[in-house]
Amino acid sequence: MYPKVSFLMPVLNEEKTVRQCLDSLFELDYPREKIEILVAEGNSTDDTMNIVEAYARKYKNIKLLNNSTGNTAIGRNICIEHATGEMLMNYSGHVIAEKNLLNVLALKLLKLPKEIAGVGCSNISPKAQNFVGQVTGVAFSGFMGGKNSFPQNEVFQEERFVEHVSFTCYRRGIVEEVSNFDPEFWCGQDAELDIRIKKAGYKLLYTPETRVYHFKRSTFRSLFRQMYSYGLARAKMVKKHPDTFRIVYLFGSGFILGIILLSALTILKLIPPELIATLALLYVLLSIISSIQVTKKPGLVMASILFYFVTHVSYGLGFFRGIFYGKL
Repeated sequence: MYPKVSFLMPVLNEEKTVRQCLDSLFELDYPREKIEILVAEGNSTDDTMNIVEAYARKYKNIKLLNNSTGNTAIGRNICIEHATGEMLMNYSGHVIAEKNLLNVLALKLLKLPKEIAGVGCSNISPKAQNFVGQVTGVAFSGFMGGKNSFPQNEVFQEERFVEHVSFTCYRRGIVEEVSNFDPEFWCGQDAELDIRIKKAGYKLLYTPETRVYHFKRSTFRSLFRQMYSYGLARAKMVKKHPDTFRIVYLFGSGFILGIILLSALTILKLIPPELIATLALLYVLLSIISSIQVTKKPGLVMASILFYFVTHVSYGLGFFRGIFYGKL
């Protein structure tokens, strides 16, 4: 017995990856009549709309929906409103699925007790990316980039219950029971959903038996904006769910404050400049060690030092704004 699965795909300006994304879904080793792909298009300014329309004309199990807000959470909720599957696959337009994705996630979930709300998998970077995307993938996969500290970057060798996993196949009834995705969260809405699911008494299972390949940001600017949004979303989540706070969430903000404090103390001649130089060298060495554990390519390892710095600063700035900005 194969349960019907509805893919929730909000998209916005994804012309570079959406073809590969959709093609991979039609190559899944899962009955095609049991797959429904709901694409909520967010008024893209590139060719995304035309590409998805062409696929929708060719494949009857693709539904193209309008998401005029561009809000990812609202887009996912629009998909849920039109879904006919008993399971919901949280997805995006810049991801490539392994062929066994649903055979693992959906069939495993079907056999598990009802208290298990969803089964998810890790995401890794595909090889076919530009240099910025490759370096970003290396940075996110190292301990300096939050591997196994931030749920979206977790990769484990064994199955385990987790707080959150980015690409999850859910029981539809449970998602609707907790009122779907919160539209206040333009970013991080899946992590916030998982918080409410767990508070409702359900569990989430991570499995290493499959994975998806997630295209990382391809420009320096887009990486900065992404990490700023992650920091902002995390602060919003901590304000909405104070019990989810973890000290690691302060790393980026503490990093910024540390730089400001040490610089001020150096200017006032209260500490020697050599101390800053020593700490900077330590940061560089830790960055290199973090990246070498992921790749042995010298160019990627050295470039990742700058990327770690960018991610820490941008995440910290976003977290600051989220904490002090009054509204969710």
